Amino acid sequence: MSPLTLRIRPDKIASVCLPFHFGPGLSVSPQPECREGTAVVCRVVSARSSYGELELLSGRTAKLIPGDVIVGVLGNRAALRGFSGRVPSDLAVGDTVHLLNMGGVVGISEGSMVGLGEPIRLEVLGTPMIKGAPARLGDHAIRTPEGSDATSPLIAVAGTCMNSGKSTAASVLIRRFKSEGRLIHAGKATGVAAIRDPMSFRDHGAALSLSFLDCGIPSTAYRTDMPEVAGRLVARLMEEGPDAVVLELGDGLLGAYGVDEILESDLFRERCTTVILAANDVVGGVAGVERLRGMGLHVSVVTGPATDNLAGVARLEGLGIPAANIMREPEKFGRLVQSRLHEAHPNLWEPVGAESE
Repeated sequence: MSPLTLRIRPDKIASVCLPFHFGPGLSVSPQPECREGTAVVCRVVSARSSYGELELLSGRTAKLIPGDVIVGVLGNRAALRGFSGRVPSDLAVGDTVHLLNMGGVVGISEGSMVGLGEPIRLEVLGTPMIKGAPARLGDHAIRTPEGSDATSPLIAVAGTCMNSGKSTAASVLIRRFKSEGRLIHAGKATGVAAIRDPMSFRDHGAALSLSFLDCGIPSTAYRTDMPEVAGRLVARLMEEGPDAVVLELGDGLLGAYGVDEILESDLFRERCTTVILAANDVVGGVAGVERLRGMGLHVSVVTGPATDNLAGVARLEGLGIPAANIMREPEKFGRLVQSRLHEAHPNLWEPVGAESE
C-alpha cells in the first residue's frame, strides 16, 4: 500500500457502489479523482429529517448521521421533483459536496428544491482504490454480447415525469407474465442509480434484472450516448432469448436523462414492440401518447395516476387512447399489453381470451 494511501472503514456504503464489491476496509487516496463514475469517500456534515437516508448495498435504507463516513459515486442529477446537481470541476480533500440521491450519487447541488430545501452536505475524504487504481464504475461494466441475434419482444415503460408509476407498472406486468410461466428479463435504462427498482423486478419474477448501473453509469443525466447504452443493456437482456424484456425508462419524456433520445433512435424503434405510458394526469397522458406515436412507436396502454378513477380512464378512452389502472384493473391492463404482443409476435404469444376482469 502506498504511503499516501489511507486505510478507512466506512460506516455506510451506498448501493451505487454495488459493482465494486468493496470489503469492509478500503484503501483510500487523499488525492481524489474528479470524474463521473468514480467512487468517493465522504464524511456526513449535515442531516435531514426527510430525504436523509442512504440506500445500502443490501437495498435497505439507513438514516445518515453527521460524522458517518460513507462511500458514494460522483455523478449528475436533473430531477424535477428532487435535488439536482453535477460533478464538480475539481475536487480536493476537505471540499464540500452534496448527496444528490438516496442511491449515493454525489455532486455539487445546483440549488435548493422547493419543499425540500438543501441536500445533505458531505466533506470529501478521498477516492477508494482497487488494485492501485481509482474505483471507477466503467471498469466494472457489462459488455455488448457478441453474435447475439435474439429478437424477444421489448416492452418499454415510459412516463410523463418521475413518480408517475412506471416501476409499479413494470413490476405488475412482470408478475403477470411470470404467473403464466413465462421467462421475463427486465431492466432500467435511464435515471439516477439506486437498486430498489431492479430488486423489485426480481421480486416480482424477472429471471434477470439489470440497469444502466451495470453499464458503468451512475446517472444518465446530461449524457449524449444513451441510445448506445440502452442498446447494450437491451442486447444483454435479450441474450438468453426470454419470452419478453420489460424495460423501464426512468424520469420522463422531455427530461434530461436521455429518454427521448433512446425512443427516437432507429435501433430502439425497430426493437420496441410496444410502450406503456405512466401519466400523472390526463393532459400529460394525451400529450405523451401523441409524442410517442409521432416517433412511430406503438402505445398499448396509459396507466398511472391519470387512471386512478373511472373519469380519467373514460376521458382517455373517449379520445381513442387505451387506458387501465394497474390497481383497479390489472387484468384489463395485462390484456391490452398481451394483445399487442400477440399481434406483433403471433408465434410467441397466444391470442388473448375474453377472461373477465
